[in-house]
Amino acid sequence: REGGVRVRVIAGVTSRGTAGPVRQPLTEPLYLDVRVPAGQAFVEPVPPGHNLFAYGVEGTLTAVGAEGRPRRLARDELGLFGDGDRVSLTADGQAARFLLIGGRPLGEPVARGGPFVMNTRAEVQQAHEDYEQGRF
Repeated sequence: REGGVRVRVIAGVTSRGTAGPVRQPLTEPLYLDVRVPAGQAFVEPVPPGHNLFAYGVEGTLTAVGAEGRPRRLARDELGLFGDGDRVSLTADGQAARFLLIGGRPLGEPVARGGPFVMNTRAEVQQAHEDYEQGRF
C-alpha cells in the first residue's frame, strides 16, 4: 500500500479486495498482519457493528479514538476498537507491526473454563469431562 505499508491477509477480505484463504460469511472474519514504516499510517474501512482489536507485535503505534484522543499501542499490548467505520494506526518513531483481528459478533452467550469456550457452563463442564475421558 501507499507509504510502504504491507498487509498480509490471513482471513477475510480487505477493502481493496485482497482475500485470505479463510472466508466465513456468518461472521465475516478479518485477520490481517500489518507492517507500517515509521511515520506512516495504515487505514482500513471496516463494517459498522464488527468487533475489532489490534495486537502490537513490534514498535509503537498511535490510534485516534472516537473521542478524538490518541491512544498508544506498544508491543504485546492489545487495543480494542469501538464501533466505527474505519481503523487507523500510525507507526511512531520506528517501523511497527501489528495484527488486526475482528468480525461480526454472533450475539450468543459465552462461557469460559480453562481452554474451553462454549455457550453454557454445562457445555464447558461436558467438554472437560469428554477431554478427561478421552472422548474429545
